[in-house]
Amino acid sequence: MRDENDAALDRRRLILEGAGKAFLRYGFERASMADIAVAAGVSRTALYYYFPGKDEVLQAVVDELNARSLQAAAEVLEKSQTLDAALTGLFEAKFGRTLVLFAESPHGVELVDAGHRVTGPATRAADKAFHALVVKALMRHGRAEDVDAVADTLIAAAKGLMRSGEVYVPKAKFKARIHRLVGWLID
Repeated sequence: MRDENDAALDRRRLILEGAGKAFLRYGFERASMADIAVAAGVSRTALYYYFPGKDEVLQAVVDELNARSLQAAAEVLEKSQTLDAALTGLFEAKFGRTLVLFAESPHGVELVDAGHRVTGPATRAADKAFHALVVKALMRHGRAEDVDAVADTLIAAAKGLMRSGEVYVPKAKFKARIHRLVGWLID
Protein backbone atom coordinates (compact mmCIF):
# COMPACT_ATOMS: atom_id res chain seq x y z
CA MET A 1 0.00 0.00 0.00
CA ARG A 2 2.80 2.43 0.86
CA ASP A 3 4.45 1.93 -2.55
CA GLU A 4 1.18 2.74 -4.34
CA ASN A 5 0.76 5.92 -2.28
CA ASP A 6 4.35 6.95 -2.98
CA ALA A 7 3.88 6.31 -6.70
CA ALA A 8 0.66 8.34 -6.72
CA LEU A 9 2.35 11.23 -4.91
CA ASP A 10 5.30 11.09 -7.28
CA ARG A 11 3.00 11.13 -10.31
CA ARG A 12 1.00 14.04 -8.85
CA ARG A 13 4.23 15.95 -8.18
CA LEU A 14 5.37 15.23 -11.74
CA ILE A 15 2.06 16.53 -13.08
CA LEU A 16 2.32 19.72 -11.03
CA GLU A 17 5.87 20.35 -12.25
CA GLY A 18 4.76 19.79 -15.83
CA ALA A 19 1.73 22.01 -15.33
CA GLY A 20 3.93 24.80 -14.02
CA LYS A 21 6.12 24.53 -17.12
CA ALA A 22 3.11 24.51 -19.45
CA PHE A 23 1.53 27.51 -17.73
CA LEU A 24 4.79 29.47 -17.88
CA ARG A 25 5.27 28.61 -21.54
CA TYR A 26 1.71 29.15 -22.81
CA GLY A 27 -0.04 31.14 -20.09
CA PHE A 28 -3.11 29.87 -18.29
CA GLU A 29 -5.64 30.65 -21.01
CA ARG A 30 -3.69 29.05 -23.86
CA ALA A 31 -2.35 26.02 -21.98
CA SER A 32 -4.46 22.94 -22.55
CA MET A 33 -4.76 19.74 -20.59
CA ALA A 34 -2.89 18.10 -23.48
CA ASP A 35 -0.04 20.62 -23.07
CA ILE A 36 0.09 19.86 -19.36
CA ALA A 37 0.12 16.10 -19.97
CA VAL A 38 2.97 16.43 -22.49
CA ALA A 39 5.01 18.66 -20.17
CA ALA A 40 4.47 16.20 -17.30
CA GLY A 41 5.26 13.16 -19.41
CA VAL A 42 1.93 11.50 -18.62
CA SER A 43 -1.07 10.52 -20.68
CA ARG A 44 -4.13 12.74 -20.74
CA THR A 45 -6.01 9.87 -19.11
CA ALA A 46 -3.56 9.90 -16.21
CA LEU A 47 -3.84 13.67 -15.95
CA TYR A 48 -7.64 13.50 -15.80
CA TYR A 49 -7.40 10.77 -13.17
CA TYR A 50 -5.73 13.30 -10.84
CA PHE A 51 -7.42 16.51 -11.96
CA PRO A 52 -10.83 17.01 -13.56
CA GLY A 53 -9.80 20.22 -15.31
CA LYS A 54 -7.30 23.00 -15.82
CA ASP A 55 -8.66 25.11 -12.96
CA GLU A 56 -8.02 22.30 -10.49
CA VAL A 57 -4.50 21.86 -11.84
CA LEU A 58 -3.79 25.56 -11.36
CA GLN A 59 -5.29 25.39 -7.86
CA ALA A 60 -2.91 22.56 -6.97
CA VAL A 61 0.10 24.37 -8.46
CA VAL A 62 -0.70 27.55 -6.51
CA ASP A 63 -1.36 25.57 -3.32
CA GLU A 64 2.04 23.88 -3.64
CA LEU A 65 3.80 27.18 -4.34
CA ASN A 66 2.09 28.82 -1.36
CA ALA A 67 2.93 25.91 0.95
CA ARG A 68 6.61 25.96 -0.04
CA SER A 69 6.85 29.74 0.26
CA LEU A 70 5.17 29.81 3.68
CA GLN A 71 7.37 26.99 4.95
CA ALA A 72 10.50 28.79 3.76
CA ALA A 73 9.27 32.07 5.30
CA ALA A 74 8.57 30.40 8.66
CA GLU A 75 12.05 28.85 8.66
CA VAL A 76 13.67 32.20 7.86
CA LEU A 77 11.77 33.89 10.66
CA GLU A 78 12.83 31.30 13.23
CA LYS A 79 16.50 31.64 12.25
CA SER A 80 16.62 35.43 11.97
CA GLN A 81 18.31 37.48 14.67
CA THR A 82 17.47 41.01 13.54
CA LEU A 83 14.42 42.78 12.14
CA ASP A 84 16.33 43.49 8.94
CA ALA A 85 17.14 39.80 8.45
CA ALA A 86 13.62 38.73 9.40
CA LEU A 87 11.81 41.07 7.02
CA THR A 88 14.13 40.74 4.04
CA GLY A 89 14.18 36.97 4.51
CA LEU A 90 10.39 36.78 4.80
CA PHE A 91 9.80 38.80 1.63
CA GLU A 92 12.42 36.93 -0.35
CA ALA A 93 11.00 33.58 0.79
CA LYS A 94 7.41 34.54 0.00
CA PHE A 95 7.89 36.40 -3.26
CA GLY A 96 11.32 35.36 -4.54
CA ARG A 97 10.34 31.93 -5.87
CA THR A 98 7.26 33.34 -7.57
CA LEU A 99 9.25 36.20 -9.02
CA VAL A 100 11.89 33.94 -10.52
CA LEU A 101 9.19 31.92 -12.26
CA PHE A 102 7.17 34.85 -13.51
CA ALA A 103 10.11 37.00 -14.55
CA GLU A 104 11.08 34.21 -16.96
CA SER A 105 7.64 34.03 -18.54
CA PRO A 106 5.87 36.58 -20.71
CA HIS A 107 2.66 35.29 -19.08
CA GLY A 108 3.51 36.20 -15.48
CA VAL A 109 0.84 38.85 -15.01
CA GLU A 110 -1.80 36.64 -16.64
CA LEU A 111 -0.83 33.74 -14.38
CA VAL A 112 -1.11 35.86 -11.24
CA ASP A 113 -4.52 37.12 -12.34
CA ALA A 114 -5.70 33.59 -13.19
CA GLY A 115 -4.30 32.31 -9.90
CA HIS A 116 -6.26 34.87 -7.91
CA ARG A 117 -9.42 34.22 -9.89
CA VAL A 118 -9.24 30.42 -9.61
CA THR A 119 -7.75 30.05 -6.14
CA GLY A 120 -9.39 32.96 -4.31
CA PRO A 121 -10.02 31.55 -0.81
CA ALA A 122 -6.83 29.48 -0.73
CA THR A 123 -4.73 32.43 -1.85
CA ARG A 124 -6.36 34.67 0.74
CA ALA A 125 -5.62 32.07 3.44
CA ALA A 126 -1.96 31.91 2.38
CA ASP A 127 -1.77 35.72 2.35
CA LYS A 128 -3.28 35.81 5.85
CA ALA A 129 -0.74 33.25 7.10
CA PHE A 130 2.11 35.31 5.62
CA HIS A 131 0.70 38.48 7.19
CA ALA A 132 0.82 36.69 10.57
CA LEU A 133 4.51 35.89 10.02
CA VAL A 134 5.30 39.54 9.25
CA VAL A 135 3.38 40.61 12.38
CA LYS A 136 5.33 38.07 14.41
CA ALA A 137 8.64 39.43 13.08
CA LEU A 138 7.68 43.01 13.89
CA MET A 139 6.47 42.09 17.38
CA ARG A 140 9.54 39.99 18.11
CA HIS A 141 11.75 42.99 17.34
CA GLY A 142 9.81 45.57 19.33
CA ARG A 143 7.68 47.11 16.58
CA ALA A 144 4.23 46.51 18.10
CA GLU A 145 2.70 49.91 17.35
CA ASP A 146 0.09 49.63 14.58
CA VAL A 147 1.59 46.24 13.79
CA ASP A 148 -1.24 44.99 11.56
CA ALA A 149 -1.29 48.18 9.50
CA VAL A 150 2.50 48.22 9.18
CA ALA A 151 2.54 44.56 8.10
CA ASP A 152 -0.21 45.21 5.58
CA THR A 153 1.65 48.21 4.14
CA LEU A 154 4.94 46.32 3.92
CA ILE A 155 3.32 43.38 2.13
CA ALA A 156 1.53 45.69 -0.31
CA ALA A 157 4.80 47.51 -0.96
CA ALA A 158 6.66 44.23 -1.52
CA LYS A 159 4.03 43.13 -4.04
CA GLY A 160 4.42 46.43 -5.85
CA LEU A 161 8.21 46.15 -5.86
CA MET A 162 7.95 42.91 -7.83
CA ARG A 163 6.81 44.74 -10.95
CA SER A 164 7.74 47.60 -13.20
CA GLY A 165 4.60 48.39 -15.13
CA GLU A 166 3.19 45.18 -16.53
CA VAL A 167 6.37 43.10 -16.23
CA TYR A 168 8.06 41.42 -13.31
CA VAL A 169 11.53 42.62 -12.39
CA PRO A 170 14.56 40.33 -12.10
CA LYS A 171 15.02 38.80 -8.66
CA ALA A 172 18.21 40.81 -8.03
CA LYS A 173 16.33 44.07 -8.59
CA PHE A 174 13.49 42.94 -6.30
CA LYS A 175 16.00 41.96 -3.63
CA ALA A 176 17.69 45.39 -3.83
CA ARG A 177 14.30 47.09 -3.59
CA ILE A 178 13.33 45.03 -0.55
CA HIS A 179 16.63 45.85 1.17
CA ARG A 180 16.02 49.58 0.57
CA LEU A 181 12.44 49.33 1.88
CA VAL A 182 13.44 47.45 5.02
CA GLY A 183 16.45 49.75 5.54
CA TRP A 184 14.11 52.73 5.38
CA LEU A 185 11.78 51.13 7.94
CA ILE A 186 14.56 50.31 10.38
CA ASP A 187 16.37 53.66 10.21
